Amino acid sequence: MAKRSNITTSQLLPWDTYKDKPAEKALQSIYERANKTSTTMCTWYWLSIKTKRVTSLTARFLTLSLLIIGTVLPLLAGLRESVADRLFLTQFGVAALACAGLFQVADRVFGWSRGWLRYITTVTAMESLTRRFELDWADCMLNLTCTPNGADVKQLFDLAKRFEEEILKLQSEETDKWVADFSSGTALLDGLIKSQRESGEKTVEAARAVVAAQDAAIQAVARAKQRGAIEATLIHKAEAQKVSIAFDDGAAEDFLGTVWSRIDLAPGQHIMNISTIGHPQQTIRKIVEVPPAGIARVEIRL
Repeated sequence: MAKRSNITTSQLLPWDTYKDKPAEKALQSIYERANKTSTTMCTWYWLSIKTKRVTSLTARFLTLSLLIIGTVLPLLAGLRESVADRLFLTQFGVAALACAGLFQVADRVFGWSRGWLRYITTVTAMESLTRRFELDWADCMLNLTCTPNGADVKQLFDLAKRFEEEILKLQSEETDKWVADFSSGTALLDGLIKSQRESGEKTVEAARAVVAAQDAAIQAVARAKQRGAIEATLIHKAEAQKVSIAFDDGAAEDFLGTVWSRIDLAPGQHIMNISTIGHPQQTIRKIVEVPPAGIARVEIRL
């Protein structure tokens, strides 16, 4: 690819380029300057178009390929028997669609396709102006009936001046469009960054909520496994009498007092049997719910 030089004015023409020069030499200089201006600008745009075209077509080809992959893979996933294979194909398809979207965003942000079309429109208009200037110049030269004089030089100079002004106007308009596209691409990129940041923050908050819920569940399970205790208050009708207390399937024990307790009990429901010793004999069977890491308090009236 030919080297692309910037369109610059390295130096101005000598201040007396067209002064006191023979008309034919002055016209030759004017025509050569207009031709150089047109050639420089058109060449720059044609060289730039090649880069824009290749980049744009490559990005579009990749976008279309990823779109096809992302559309077909989920359909193929339904034909697989393995759950792992279906999950892999579906996730790969989603990733392909995401990459296609990113390529499309990159095209809009960097302006590959729009720049290509903008350059094509501009250089085509420049080429049309160049051909029209060439024909107008030839028409003026054909209408000369004698050797060119100062008036003819001034007329053709004005023609070349208008031509260069129109060329420069096209360049200026294309530059303004480039600035607008660059600003819109920057705004689009800023919007995407903001939306992704907000989405990331929401994802982090959701992950924190899940972790907190898991921690709470683990702590709840741990608390549910902690052993508890029971405290039974015996209310006698008169003086305290000796009673026999059996807890679950354990052996009965005699107890004389008003408060009976036991620790290191598994949480859950337990059966407590209280029997009086002597007359009248009385047996009370009571179900007690022992809380994890807590104390079950019950009252038993004899």
